[in-house]
Amino acid sequence: MSPGGWRAKTSKYRELRKKLAKYDKRFEEHVNRGKGSHRVIFHPDIDGEVAHYPVKYHGENTELGKGYLKAFIRRFNLPDDFFD
Repeated sequence: MSPGGWRAKTSKYRELRKKLAKYDKRFEEHVNRGKGSHRVIFHPDIDGEVAHYPVKYHGENTELGKGYLKAFIRRFNLPDDFFD
């Protein structure tokens, strides 16, 4: 994380998928598992456990805010500068 705080602003849903796939091919996107307009990002092995996180989805250009990005970093043990 930068000295001044969180640097990443937002990310589009499609950018998130691309970055996750590039980082680890085991990330999966589950459609029709989340409630309403959500999709579930799934990984079979994060520190020996299954991890998943629901993400809002209203098309490929859906903007994901800082909160979602921070939650992804924590949930999937990603590097702090993953979205920079």
